[in-house]
Amino acid sequence: MKKFVNRLYLNQNVFEAALDRIRWLFDEFDNLLVAVSGGKDSTVVLNLALMVARERDRLPLPVLFVDQECEWSMTIDHIRTLRDNPDIDLKWLQTPLEIANNASGDSDFTCWGENDQWIRDKEPGAIHEAPIGREWYQLFPEVMRWQYGKQKAVLLTGVRAQEAPRRAFLL
Repeated sequence: MKKFVNRLYLNQNVFEAALDRIRWLFDEFDNLLVAVSGGKDSTVVLNLALMVARERDRLPLPVLFVDQECEWSMTIDHIRTLRDNPDIDLKWLQTPLEIANNASGDSDFTCWGENDQWIRDKEPGAIHEAPIGREWYQLFPEVMRWQYGKQKAVLLTGVRAQEAPRRAFLL
């Protein structure tokens, strides 16, 4: 049985609608953190958020990159360009993190594990120690508590619903 998401069509293109939604977030939240993976979806959202941050005079924009150690070299090159952008306050997280191995049920991977041989060296200036746990599913709420405590805050990122159809129902 096929499920459908109710859609509301506006007299507005997707670009303007996205900017308006992000403007609302900037108006509603004093603390906004944009999470990027280095992929195209989160990079588009980051660029939209940067446009609104410039409009709202809210630069530099806080941005979070969770480095999973086994990233593509081009992804790391892209994140370095973000780090060097004066409009971005990059929080590059390189702390031990347990990641499920979806290709095999036999083992999980701990990125940046203590006393492990790493795939590549840690990045100078990245955050190597943080008061957060090692579980992926708890990571983002813990980062938000660490960065903003009990202050009102929002985490913004971009993920395609097509990658996991269930996400379309979380609107």
